[in-house]
Amino acid sequence: MHLKYRFVVPLPMCFLVVAILSDHATSAVADPLIPDDPGFSQQWALENVGQVVEGESEPGMPGADIRATEAWAIHQGTTPVVVAIVGTGVNPHSEFADRLMEGHSTVGDPYNSLDTWPSGPYGTLVAGVIGAARNNGTGIAGLSSCVRILPVRVIETADGGSAHVAEGIIWAADQGAQVIVVPLQFPAGSPALENAISYAVGRDVLVIAPTGKDGNPSLAYPAAYENCLAVASTTHRDQIAPFSNYGAGTDLAAPGRNVLSTWRDDGVTTIEGAYAAAAGYVAGAAALVLSYAPQQSPLAVGDILMASADDLGDAGWDPYFGQGRLNVAQALQLTPPPALRFEPTAPLPVTVTPNAPTAVLVHITGVGEVIVPESVRLLQRQSGADFVAIDMLPAGEGDYSVDLPATACEETVEFYFEATGDEGTVVTDPIGAPERVYEAQAIQTRDLFYDDFEQDLGWEAVVEGSDTRGGWVRAEPIGTIAPTTGAAAQPAFDRSPDEKTTCYVTGQNPDGDAANNDVDGGPVRLLSPIVDVGTDDVEVSYAVWLHSSVGNEPDELTVELTCDNGASWQNVDTIAPTEGWEWRSFRLSAFPGVTGDTLRVRFSVSDLPSDFSLTEAGIDEFRVMEIRCQAATGDYDGNGVIDQADFAAFGACMVGPLIDGVSEPCRVFDFNSSNTIDLRDGQSLQRRYDPNPFARLRH
Repeated sequence: MHLKYRFVVPLPMCFLVVAILSDHATSAVADPLIPDDPGFSQQWALENVGQVVEGESEPGMPGADIRATEAWAIHQGTTPVVVAIVGTGVNPHSEFADRLMEGHSTVGDPYNSLDTWPSGPYGTLVAGVIGAARNNGTGIAGLSSCVRILPVRVIETADGGSAHVAEGIIWAADQGAQVIVVPLQFPAGSPALENAISYAVGRDVLVIAPTGKDGNPSLAYPAAYENCLAVASTTHRDQIAPFSNYGAGTDLAAPGRNVLSTWRDDGVTTIEGAYAAAAGYVAGAAALVLSYAPQQSPLAVGDILMASADDLGDAGWDPYFGQGRLNVAQALQLTPPPALRFEPTAPLPVTVTPNAPTAVLVHITGVGEVIVPESVRLLQRQSGADFVAIDMLPAGEGDYSVDLPATACEETVEFYFEATGDEGTVVTDPIGAPERVYEAQAIQTRDLFYDDFEQDLGWEAVVEGSDTRGGWVRAEPIGTIAPTTGAAAQPAFDRSPDEKTTCYVTGQNPDGDAANNDVDGGPVRLLSPIVDVGTDDVEVSYAVWLHSSVGNEPDELTVELTCDNGASWQNVDTIAPTEGWEWRSFRLSAFPGVTGDTLRVRFSVSDLPSDFSLTEAGIDEFRVMEIRCQAATGDYDGNGVIDQADFAAFGACMVGPLIDGVSEPCRVFDFNSSNTIDLRDGQSLQRRYDPNPFARLRH
């Protein structure tokens, strides 16, 4: 037997495994969970009942799946796990956009990890397999819907190099990824790529890659490396996919043919040669196991996934299926439950009200031990100082609450949680603290204006010059390709992370000719509506696209602002050609000479001198946001104390989300900056209540 993937990590003791198998087998049968996502019936990989699968000529074989519904009966995913996808980038699909972390690109623009080169959105497919939202009544179901996805773009074209992949793996490991999936294949390896995988494994990161898609009896790279878990592709009838590479290094197999998953433009599609999905299913399974047992080493989870697989092909290990086809339910059954586990009751804050405490609540499940009284603590620090421990107070069965201390405006507080069991077990949330911690910035924000360009909100397009073409239009972009470079000239999709489709682009040609109706002459200008701004600071953000090629010098896109209704303009940004959509922003406070109560922004692009260059631009997701540093005081009537009158006002404010202007006075109660007045704010108000305000006023 050949077992390439070896780590010196002990598997769970057999007597523990027997007991857990006995307990969970009954519950899994009694409580299978069928998601309401409409695409689930075609997700044979999660539950194969013999359905006819798109792209296949014969029905599936019942049971030829990874036992997802039985796994969800054991654990549905609570503790967030960070999974990095090192590949072609990940489009911000609505199925997981709210859990998509700020990524990185080793090619082109380092902030462009959310866009993919035109024919390669396989990172988006893998992200859906791993973490598409489950039971949201739309799209498909992901295996681990609590997962946080870290996108790393390492491919510019189909001919990307392994050196960029190596850099992306190292970056992801340094950012705290617990699992890294590399849905790529190369015919040969490189010392840099091998060293990068060893680096990640040395940091206890599980690295997963598909065996390849050429049907060869040898593995592609990086799957061929010893420290990389290599995953072959199976069909809906538990056969090895005809395109799947195989050989001495195969570790595991998972569904990888005619797989339905997320795709570009917020859609879903079935991919026949979805070899990348096989690695995605294994990554999703690892994330689900790590969520169930956060104390487990990711490398140990890799061993558990192989030890729990369904043996296919020749008995034991074989070069086609490795240890067998992935079985997530058995993997969970093989994993000892944690003695204690933190489970989120609500999202932890990523922003807090400046200069005021913020209430947080956590839940702790005691599986094997009892929580020692007065042993649950918050550890926090600000400005890089030492961590300070604060005892958390019981707030119900398994719930504990505490206030994050007041933090100065725009400063960041780092924090984590710690609990001790009666047998001496100490667990932290997040796992790996204090090396890994949560962060929250002390800042209050409020949208003054937001436009995704799905409606006409009053933008003005201006063309200057008699021979100018390619003016700004609000449209659903069709995409054009520069004939000399093969690069995308005009975007083929907008930048919104959902089903929205419209943005502003410079002249669109319905015939798709990149050189016809692009910007010539100019400038062509796009002016925002006038936005009222107050005395607080304002941040303006937007997604921008600029392509410029062929000419003697690349053209530029300029961004200007005016606060005096166009009497004068201040340049705030000059943008060189981007590699796809790119996020940009600026603060009004960075331009102290610009004063006024209104704001208007102007985007300008030109082809001057007209040197036959190919120039196209786009704007999307425009936002003007107020940055405020005032703390929520709870003192509605302004008399200096929290009294019964403030409590009466609080009750009247508990009517739902705050509405600009109408409920502006209620913001004094928004202690957790949620833009909603709710019971959590009431708890914070209660702690500030003065039962004898007149005595304090007399002193």
